[in-house]
Amino acid sequence: MTRGRGWLLAYGVLTAAQLVTIAVGETWSQLITKALLMPTLAVWVRVNRGPGTLLVALVASLAGDVLLQVDQLIPGMLAFGVAHVCYVVLFARRARKKSLVLVTAYGMVWLAALVLLWPGLGDNRIPVAVYSLLVTATAVTSGWNGWRAGVGGALFLISDGLIGVGLAGHDFTARDYLVMATYCVAQYLLSSGVLRGDSR
Repeated sequence: MTRGRGWLLAYGVLTAAQLVTIAVGETWSQLITKALLMPTLAVWVRVNRGPGTLLVALVASLAGDVLLQVDQLIPGMLAFGVAHVCYVVLFARRARKKSLVLVTAYGMVWLAALVLLWPGLGDNRIPVAVYSLLVTATAVTSGWNGWRAGVGGALFLISDGLIGVGLAGHDFTARDYLVMATYCVAQYLLSSGVLRGDSR
């Protein structure tokens, strides 16, 4: 966790730059800064000898970032689905205590969100339902691994939930900022949660 702090700083700078590009509204600058986020975080993970499964999750997230930025929704969800499968495998294996309360709580959140958004999702209903279940699984299993990973999983769920809100036709001011801010923090917390677990 002490290695590669320059890469972690670069990730923070890129996160801020991505939020600025959203304000500017220029597509290419958003794409470039977004495409640099996950590789930078992946280098930090590699320098700290993170597991290969985590690196696969970050590479899949990179693919998802680029695909969603160019309006390729289903391929983007497939890429992020791979990332979430990796996270679930990582955190399920490391869990010392598996709480059924957490499963129930997140299950209720998943069902409630799906019911609320379902009418506006149109042809995306089934893909969103399946993908959101994977995100929820990441939130549950990360929550079994302490507060750091747990907060990361919760923020990832919030970020993707905000994307779902937009897909259902319920947009609001600053939604795009919140999507990226929660996503970037989530990826850091999930990655650092895995690394801290490895160090223990």
